[in-house]
Amino acid sequence: MKRYLLKIWRILPFWMQRIAAVIIRPSFHVAVGGMIFNEQGKLLLCCHTYRRLHPWGLPGGDLKFDEDPVDGIKREILEETGLTIRNARLLLAENSAEIHQVALTYHCTDVSGTFIPNEEVSSIRYFEPDMLPVFFQEQRATIEKCLLILNSEK
Repeated sequence: MKRYLLKIWRILPFWMQRIAAVIIRPSFHVAVGGMIFNEQGKLLLCCHTYRRLHPWGLPGGDLKFDEDPVDGIKREILEETGLTIRNARLLLAENSAEIHQVALTYHCTDVSGTFIPNEEVSSIRYFEPDMLPVFFQEQRATIEKCLLILNSEK
């Protein structure tokens, strides 16, 4: 069966293959998140204004079309917090089981600037990694995986 479908696929014009691919294949958006620690080893979390049940979470958001992921995490952190990061190193890439999303989580260092409240984030706070507030289970699992990676590098 697969062989016959591939033969049909070969004779389709490219534009038709593209349309069929969009319909047949699952589509995902790509999100980026940043793990930022202060000098005491506390993790930065943002209080997001648009999340009713669990407002606290990592700074980050969706990549724009044709945006480099490192540029995307730098942009998202600047937009959400007013902070500038110089270095972002990929820690974890995950394909969500809950939603159609691929999440890239970065360890962000060389942070500067001052927090500026905005329509997306009302406040930021550094938390002890073992004393995190309640938030989405998927993000908690992501943070735990990233902490394991960072601790294994010490």
